[in-house]
Amino acid sequence: MDAMINRIILSCLFMFALGIIHAQQMNWSRLTEDTLYYGMDYLPDQRLSTTPGPAQTWDFRSLKAPYSLSRRIIMSGVREGKTYANLVNGKQTDAIMAIDGKSTQMIQVIEDNPVCPGGRLTYSLTPAYKPFFSGVLGEHYTYRGKMVTTFAWPRNMTCNWTPPQLPDSCRITITIAEETAVDAEGTLYLPTEISQVYRQKVNVKRAIKIETRTGFLWRDVTTLIPGVRLITNTSLLRFVSSTSGLQLIEVELDDQQMPVRVEFKTHPMVTRVFTEEPDKPDIFAYPNPTYDIVRFQLSDLPYGKYKVKIFNILGVAVSEVETEVDQRRKAISVDLSEMQRGTYLFRLQDKSGRTIKTKRVVLLES
Repeated sequence: MDAMINRIILSCLFMFALGIIHAQQMNWSRLTEDTLYYGMDYLPDQRLSTTPGPAQTWDFRSLKAPYSLSRRIIMSGVREGKTYANLVNGKQTDAIMAIDGKSTQMIQVIEDNPVCPGGRLTYSLTPAYKPFFSGVLGEHYTYRGKMVTTFAWPRNMTCNWTPPQLPDSCRITITIAEETAVDAEGTLYLPTEISQVYRQKVNVKRAIKIETRTGFLWRDVTTLIPGVRLITNTSLLRFVSSTSGLQLIEVELDDQQMPVRVEFKTHPMVTRVFTEEPDKPDIFAYPNPTYDIVRFQLSDLPYGKYKVKIFNILGVAVSEVETEVDQRRKAISVDLSEMQRGTYLFRLQDKSGRTIKTKRVVLLES
């Protein structure tokens, strides 16, 4: 269920980025000509979170990511006098928007099925979600709504839970309570640009209810389905340009209000050239070349145990780290500062010792 919530947050994040349209009164059709770039850092500096207040400085220049994810708005047509568009993250559509003049609303989101993995569901938002807030220091925004979807119970796929008698259909309802407060302002340093920003503190509470129907009766089966969390709470920090309304950074915080994930704009300008997020098992080293610490990001691997082995040019193993992959993106950090400078090979292996990927990393003189 956490993966689904993160994808919803991801969709909403991009829509906050589109605040540039509101701030500059751009025509929505113009945006369909461009692509935005965002990267992920899963091992952020723990000092990125600061106390509220004016005239602050946030330095994100140390952020690195092995790839960027493209975001685009693609117009889908006009129906009954309303203009619609798809929000496309990478290669898949994650949301449907209704566009009216200079404003927009998110009316549907498309997410993985938490009951039967392998499929995606379209959730309707009630009321429609206004996906950006460009307030100044001290202002607040509140959203209360629901995401609802109903689908026929599949007969040809495996689900996380199967009742003794197969139901006719299943209904998923997610209740959303989102509070946004502009709690700080100052200067933001990114790897590619410097901006004056407002910081938004966002708290999102979501409660899920899953029901099945046989005949005319609906039955609440939420607690019977493995892996489903009834209530999730997410804390975020969003940094929004004070001049354009463009969202530049989103920081996800843990229960101790420490950063665990940072998504950041990786290019100083909107660009039509983009690199898609990988959808096959892979490993990336970054920064590469490096002086000491290297981060290995494992992507799209089946859950389980893996090893990352590092070899010198003679083929001798000089370092090895084991890790447990339990999410789509897993990052590990390795200190190579004691090794001789030069080129090394790193190899990703599964628990049986089978090699999945072999790549190079270069150590430079500091």
